[in-house]
Amino acid sequence: MQTSIKLQDPFKYSVIPLIILLSVIFLITFCLICLKIREKSKKTTSVKEIPEKNIKNIPVIKGKYINLLDSIEYKYKNNEITLRTAYQQISEAIRMFVFEITDITTQNYSLSEIKKLKIPHLYELIEEYYEPEFASKSTVGDFEASINKARGVIKQWNYHIH
Repeated sequence: MQTSIKLQDPFKYSVIPLIILLSVIFLITFCLICLKIREKSKKTTSVKEIPEKNIKNIPVIKGKYINLLDSIEYKYKNNEITLRTAYQQISEAIRMFVFEITDITTQNYSLSEIKKLKIPHLYELIEEYYEPEFASKSTVGDFEASINKARGVIKQWNYHIH
């Protein structure tokens, strides 16, 4: 049976608006990722010059912190402070030394943030102090070796951080 009714073709959407929309979404996503990467790279400090004002004072600053380490050692050897407290004070002293020399607020940084600074001696010292410093019960550590390493880092500090 034949009919005289003609069927209409299926409705078609244009593909161009869909391509434009997907392109815009892709572009926005790409820009946001680039901004995040750039922001993250700005937060890490790899090479930093020692501020000019601090270069003249380096011997004074070194002397101040060597004396502080001597004081911590004296207190520990005379049982005025515990081993854990001694490690906490050494860690604080070395962080404050780096802050005074470089103006980097290492006293507020975690171990992973210090690692990102790319100051190997500082990272090694703080890593060594972490376990005794945060041990919940008994603190174990070679205090003499630790404090001598801290003194060595202070005495041999260079004018540039690499």
